[in-house]
Amino acid sequence: MVWTRRNAIFAAAGFAACSNPPVLAQAPRSHPLWPTDGPPILRGVVIAQRRRRVEVDGETFGGGLAVLPAYQRSDFEAMAEAGANLVVMSFPELWTVASPWKRDPAMADILGRQLDDAKAAGLHVVLALRSGPGRSDFIFHRDAAGDWFPENLIIDSIWLNADAQAAWGEMCVDAAKLVKERAEVAGLNIMVEPESNVGGLSRNGGRLGAWSPLEYLAQVAPISDWKRIACDVARKVRATAPDLPVLISPPAFGRTDFLSIMGAPPVSNTVWCVHDYEPREFTHHPEVSAGIAVFSAGGEHTFEKRIDAVRKTAGAPLFLGEFGASRWADGVGAYYRARIATCEARSIGWAAFRWPTRDAAYEESDDMFNLLRGDRREEDPAIDTLKAAWANNAGADVQLRGRN
Repeated sequence: MVWTRRNAIFAAAGFAACSNPPVLAQAPRSHPLWPTDGPPILRGVVIAQRRRRVEVDGETFGGGLAVLPAYQRSDFEAMAEAGANLVVMSFPELWTVASPWKRDPAMADILGRQLDDAKAAGLHVVLALRSGPGRSDFIFHRDAAGDWFPENLIIDSIWLNADAQAAWGEMCVDAAKLVKERAEVAGLNIMVEPESNVGGLSRNGGRLGAWSPLEYLAQVAPISDWKRIACDVARKVRATAPDLPVLISPPAFGRTDFLSIMGAPPVSNTVWCVHDYEPREFTHHPEVSAGIAVFSAGGEHTFEKRIDAVRKTAGAPLFLGEFGASRWADGVGAYYRARIATCEARSIGWAAFRWPTRDAAYEESDDMFNLLRGDRREEDPAIDTLKAAWANNAGADVQLRGRN
């Protein structure tokens, strides 16, 4: 554990839980892009990128930029032409992973170009910060460590180091300054899939590993408590950007049921952002498998029941910021239709994972969640279901500064 003077200050303060001023407990004004009743406004897709590591990726794979895969303006235009009105940019390393933590100019330039391209296509954007101080992109690929990348590239020290946590907050403030005047930006997600269960501590000093909300509340050490960290970051962002929607995900990779531990919204214009990949044996069904996972929804653990359980006390709009299914599973269309129907009936915006680039070599290497491709027979692609749902975007009373 990295124990610093900042840690000592937090410890002396007892790591007080995030408590909200009374004014923030009042009913929030409805943001035009994030309604709490009526149909949702934002319906779109997710793109996920990581910082190039030449020793892993070479110089040109995935587009030859500092980020991969590289998205071009034509990719954003294709999203809009399909009917989406939102792109969630799961964006890596706006600031460096290692100390001294600072903005990476190459990544900031790429982000600016992508925002321009999305705006030109007529898309809203949620900027979602994927990696940065004390957190590398490779935490999302732990199962492949030692396969296509060395294990030492997994850096997840943010859950043990209060200085890294403070630097993450400063990165979020920097991002807010960059985007707060951009009309196409619908919000800033301060961390993609926060996850302290693997890299964080329990109260007895061991690995956290608390995979139910009640276990998490009982066991998480103050230094690793995402709720505390998120409240601090959200308030810094709000002080910098008074009107920018702040998206906050719960821990355990943004799991829907973990929203129950986050309490009241810490700032005005909070949007709770959940990611839902359940049942995982279906959503992450491998191409090569002894059996075929078939989608079915029923019983006490459906997405509908999970979302209703947390929606009652959310106190802010909800957003299904990621959902998707392995294209090799059976019933992909039914899965997407069920998720979308639940969101549409509950004023919940949504974004499907993952919109591909037109880089055939890259997409061949990362095609499990390719929304444009079907199953082994190239049947039942998710895009057919998504296009039908995105038709609702045409009637939305939303003005963009881009082409639309």
